[in-house]
Amino acid sequence: MPSFRVDYVKDIKGLAGYLEKRFETNARSPFRIRISQDNHSLTILMDGCIRKNGRKYLTAINHLSDTLAEYILKSYEKNILEKVINRVCEGLTKQDKDEIYRIACTRLYTQQGEESPGCHLETRRRIISANIAECLRNSENLILEGFLTFRLGEYVKRLEIEVERSIRQFFVERQYEEYINLLTAFVRMQVPRVPELHIFALRNGTYKVEGIGPFEIPEDISDGFGFKGGEPIIDSDDFMIGFLLTCAPVRIFIHNASLFRNKELLNTIRIVFSECVLLND
Repeated sequence: MPSFRVDYVKDIKGLAGYLEKRFETNARSPFRIRISQDNHSLTILMDGCIRKNGRKYLTAINHLSDTLAEYILKSYEKNILEKVINRVCEGLTKQDKDEIYRIACTRLYTQQGEESPGCHLETRRRIISANIAECLRNSENLILEGFLTFRLGEYVKRLEIEVERSIRQFFVERQYEEYINLLTAFVRMQVPRVPELHIFALRNGTYKVEGIGPFEIPEDISDGFGFKGGEPIIDSDDFMIGFLLTCAPVRIFIHNASLFRNKELLNTIRIVFSECVLLND
């Protein structure tokens, strides 16, 4: 009867319980578990009808490898991620490392964008599973702690890449936060020139701006920004920020907010100008 031994000093009962639960979900599972008396290892027994190195044997190894890979991701990945961050981000403060960890977790567990296919959970599971399967094809004994330390090079490299991307995102967000603080401080120092301003997002990506009632946009501002008659139209995001800083409106109404192509611009306006009302006309 083919069998495998898994040595795992840290929590052999936890591993055994996880495997048994996963095997129970498959009525046709060929495995059963037996824990050693010293509680430092377990033996995974296969059905007697499965011959070593036969087709069913190799299929069973792949299934077992997938299950062990899922356990490693569930029980160890965040700890491995923290170690990678502490090593790569040596010299940064704990607060900065915690923020990078938050960003990395967002990338690893919630984002499924095409920019980083290697960060997908399924990709990482396949890498770990393939390494385990290779070990089990060559040996009937798997020392889990040693495997985690020495056999996960490609997997750890994927985590390192995501940490590096998270670091870049962290510094971009920090620069954006500093930019927001600078704009907010500048607006607070300004004397409002327009009590109320309306911004209409247009389908072609431009913006129409106008005042209301007797409080139209002052002539010197219109001339300074090149609004020569007709409806003032702004076609540049940077131009829009400069215009709003000059007007320093007390209140802003944004019409057709859903048409904003640059969501970061919309978010910046909302943060810097606290009296901002979004409308979807």
